[in-house]
Amino acid sequence: MAASTSEASGRPSSRRVAVVTGAAAGIGRAEAIALARAGHDIGLTAHADVAGVEETARRCEALGARTLVTPADIACGEDIRRLVAAVTDAFGRLDVLVNNAGALGPDLNRPLVELSEELWHRMLDSHLTGTFLCIKHAAPVMIARGWGRIVNTASIHGRVGGRPTLGHYGAAKAGVIALTRTAARELGGHGVTVNAVSPGFVRTHQLEGTLGPDRLRALAGQVPLGRIGDPDEVAAAVVFLASEVASYVNGAVLDVHGGRMEYV
Repeated sequence: MAASTSEASGRPSSRRVAVVTGAAAGIGRAEAIALARAGHDIGLTAHADVAGVEETARRCEALGARTLVTPADIACGEDIRRLVAAVTDAFGRLDVLVNNAGALGPDLNRPLVELSEELWHRMLDSHLTGTFLCIKHAAPVMIARGWGRIVNTASIHGRVGGRPTLGHYGAAKAGVIALTRTAARELGGHGVTVNAVSPGFVRTHQLEGTLGPDRLRALAGQVPLGRIGDPDEVAAAVVFLASEVASYVNGAVLDVHGGRMEYV
């Protein structure tokens, strides 16, 4: 697994350092850019779309951030160990972890009786196992400094559950919520808070490719605000949870869904 550095040069950072997984596009890109704008240096990772994550890095650098791009398979413990080591070697610290990575795929909707074991495991590996591995390897760095912020990505499907044909996705995201609350209790005494954002429908290329424009328009009509969310709106919630302002927020799941609370 090769790492490419852009502005990071191995000298310690005087700014807080945030790692954003799944940062090649969409919500992850918006989160990385928002954190760069808020004054963080940025470690970025994506599995397949290296060109996309490098473009995210360029946009962060335009805001004055030093960046490090490290391709990684989010469900591979050794990749995540190397990611954390690369970030700490480059910047001398790791303060904020944003667990955004998680694939949907074109074959997302499947009734349970038609759901293959392969698709079940792929969904849980991408959304839940990857989140666990990132916490496992990043938390010790934060504990050593006595300060840290971890923000996971849940979903309204994990909050409500029960949506037909999305049992694997809902189960993975419900697991993320449970993991968030356990990690918050285990790490809070070390100065590390762990929270999650729970987006509703947010306009990304991945969602548009999965649902299509007609379905998105229909869903927008079911949201009290009358529209689909924007990645920047999720990113704003992440910046809040990663900040000093949220110092007493721990184990929370922050909904960012425009008021649409029922997905069954």
